[in-house]
Amino acid sequence: MILTSEPTDAPGGVEHAVSELETGLDRLGYAVAVLNRENAAPRWVARPGNKWMGYAADVALSWFLGRKVGKLVGPDLIAVVSNGPFGWYLPRLPKSVRKVHFYHGTYRGQAEIIRPFVTFSGAFKLKWWDSMVLERQSGRGKRIVCNSDQTRKEIQEYFGYSAETVWLPLDTSHFAPLDKLESRRKLKLPETSKIGLFVGSSHPMKGFSTVRRLIEAFPEVYWCLALRGSIPGDLASNSPLSIFRNAGREMLPWLYNGADFVVCPSLYEPFGYVVAEGLACGVPVVASPGGASSAFLRHTPLELLLVADAHSCRDFETAIRAVLADPDHHREMVVRLIRPEIEKIMAPKIWLSHFREIANI
Repeated sequence: MILTSEPTDAPGGVEHAVSELETGLDRLGYAVAVLNRENAAPRWVARPGNKWMGYAADVALSWFLGRKVGKLVGPDLIAVVSNGPFGWYLPRLPKSVRKVHFYHGTYRGQAEIIRPFVTFSGAFKLKWWDSMVLERQSGRGKRIVCNSDQTRKEIQEYFGYSAETVWLPLDTSHFAPLDKLESRRKLKLPETSKIGLFVGSSHPMKGFSTVRRLIEAFPEVYWCLALRGSIPGDLASNSPLSIFRNAGREMLPWLYNGADFVVCPSLYEPFGYVVAEGLACGVPVVASPGGASSAFLRHTPLELLLVADAHSCRDFETAIRAVLADPDHHREMVVRLIRPEIEKIMAPKIWLSHFREIANI
């Protein structure tokens, strides 16, 4: 049984990982039940009507998930896998059942970073209630799996739990190098321009203020913004740009491959699918330190792409200019040095095997 917040067809890295886990275990012959707010909780938990009801719903969801486990438990139950702050309640289970908790980051780590952008009460709730109470309790007494070394260090520092890293899965046959010119023609992008790409949202935590400044700093670059959620209404600039709203999984490899570089100036990124996807496509990714960027760029000839200060527009400019001086050379190095490392730990079959080994399933 897998306990999670949202259905597996919802957008997001956690949902993608849960979907890969469900599909992989099913392919191996396991019967898998994914319990979430849509199929294990009443409507007020699934769709709370306001903020305060939402706070209660987040707490109640774990209880309803645990109660559902109690109703379904039987002699064939092998393991219960939970994640986030939604695994703090489980009924008494046979000793033979493996209890696993998968951390995808911590709300405390996030709260430390986004404090300037949220109210005091919001930051307090994230840090102390959501993280130090619910997240910590959700992993107590379980085998702990983390989606990156960064998350593992946070779990050890904040909660005192020993943990193992199992990187998230990535379909490296889908996110793979394609012809740059063909990709640009597919998306009707200028064929001879230098193209920069940002994939994410305009939320401050994703470093969108830095993206704005980079757009102004590189008027010679054609910018592609693949944005989720709301689109800022004041994006007028001297630089030509295209906006792709809610670009789907099928479009993303074409976007990555059509670009000369990708920027990821996130303030908090415990993993970073955009970094992994871009590098898997063979495209240089200029990124702030995070789970994937630190793992794949640090201590390599491409370490110059890892910008230590997410707020430093100057350092991002320096890295981007280095890439633009010879885009094809940097692309070749990513394909030769970085993509094999991604395939080694993130290709779905390898990832599933590693997860089963660490989770003792």
